[in-house]
Amino acid sequence: MTQISRFIGELVPVAQRATGDGDESAALEDGGGCADYALVSLHCLRIYLDTSYRMTIDLLKEMPQITGDIGRVKADIPAPSTLCEAFDRISMSACRVLLRQ
Repeated sequence: MTQISRFIGELVPVAQRATGDGDESAALEDGGGCADYALVSLHCLRIYLDTSYRMTIDLLKEMPQITGDIGRVKADIPAPSTLCEAFDRISMSACRVLLRQ
């Protein structure tokens, strides 16, 4: 297991609890995008990797196990602009929980 895989394995459950999306699928059924925990996980991965949103998405396209751990499939990875905009919508209380972890 790689460091990134261990990081995601610990991060996803924390993000699910922080956003209240514990039982929700990462890909929403109505085609309306991603669950908040998946977006938060992707954002945290971007910070962990110390890369831009675009570079993070490019890296994820080459790491199917990591995207699977987050609950996404390669074709389902959001665009970098979607990730950037989505993080602005995440509640501050969820961000605080993540920072404490």
